[in-house]
Amino acid sequence: MNLEVRQTLAQLWLRMSEIYGAQFANQYGAVGGEAFQTWCLGLRDLSPTMIKKGFARLLERKKAFVPNLNEFKSLCEPSPEELGLLSLESAYREAAEKCRRPSRYAWSHPVVYHAGKTVGWYDLSSKPRSSTFPLFKSVYTSLCKRVMKGEAFDLPKPDPTRLEQHRNGRKATTEQCKIAGRNALDQMKKSVGLLS
Repeated sequence: MNLEVRQTLAQLWLRMSEIYGAQFANQYGAVGGEAFQTWCLGLRDLSPTMIKKGFARLLERKKAFVPNLNEFKSLCEPSPEELGLLSLESAYREAAEKCRRPSRYAWSHPVVYHAGKTVGWYDLSSKPRSSTFPLFKSVYTSLCKRVMKGEAFDLPKPDPTRLEQHRNGRKATTEQCKIAGRNALDQMKKSVGLLS
């Protein structure tokens, strides 16, 4: 573990002892103890800035009990909005509004596009919110966590010659439609003797 992170965590430990008093000391012990070592392992992938942000959020919350490691770690992680991402509700609304022609729109963030694509444009346009929102929530939350860890997502490059349509739940592109139409026309011509 980085020495700076360990020192930040030691400062956090002392501040939490001041805030929660005997409750914290009885539950977690002193700096350097077993619980402190466990927290060091649990928070090893966070930066000192993230730990300080978690402490600031801890001060804002209204709960009187001592947080456990997982609760504190979630306080340290940036919110989607802090990374330029939309809230879950706004992201779902955007995906649902743009699902009919996703390649034609300017998306607020590539993650919204990818979440919508994973859920399925047809499902977003034809199924009720009660069916699509839980899946969208799961996908969007997962993608946001990947962004928080530094992964980047890109939007696909639009191809102006190719339109995407959905018919009866199946994707069909204009090129596919043209080929199918030509094949059907050739079959009809063969059946009436115009083609050999």
